[in-house]
Amino acid sequence: MDRADWPEILVAVHDYWNEKRGTRAMPSRDDISPTQFIKPHLSHILLADVVDGGTDFRYRLVGTQLREFFYDEPSGRLMSEVIAPFGEETVRLTLETYRGVVERCAPVRLSGAGSFYGQDPKRFDALLAPLSDDGVAVDMILGSFVFTWDHEHVFHPPLDPRLTAGVRT
Repeated sequence: MDRADWPEILVAVHDYWNEKRGTRAMPSRDDISPTQFIKPHLSHILLADVVDGGTDFRYRLVGTQLREFFYDEPSGRLMSEVIAPFGEETVRLTLETYRGVVERCAPVRLSGAGSFYGQDPKRFDALLAPLSDDGVAVDMILGSFVFTWDHEHVFHPPLDPRLTAGVRT
């Protein structure tokens, strides 16, 4: 898999996720230690609990660089509630994207326009990776996002997440 166009933090998080899973399908939450690897990147990291098999997600941890893209403090709140101010379509697309990680039990790399998700003109690069306490069912998602303001273009069609699903190496 060619990761030459990935932001450095996404490569680092993907490598860390792979290292922690070892021979398992995915690592558990207990395998992820902010003081070990993620701490230098913590401002760009989020952890979200899977609620009711993926009907919704609850933000457990949201890094400081990511919090500025929300209207309110997201930690401890349901994703559908926190992103509701961006519109129903944004809620639907975001939950659908996270559900894709739950269904695939594999990381998903996303890249596209923030405007696709009802946000200001910016581009995003993201990695969403599953965590599982029992090695079968995804119960948490480790995410990393990098945003770049795009003053030249208001909208870029996003990379279809189905084309980059299962980026495991």
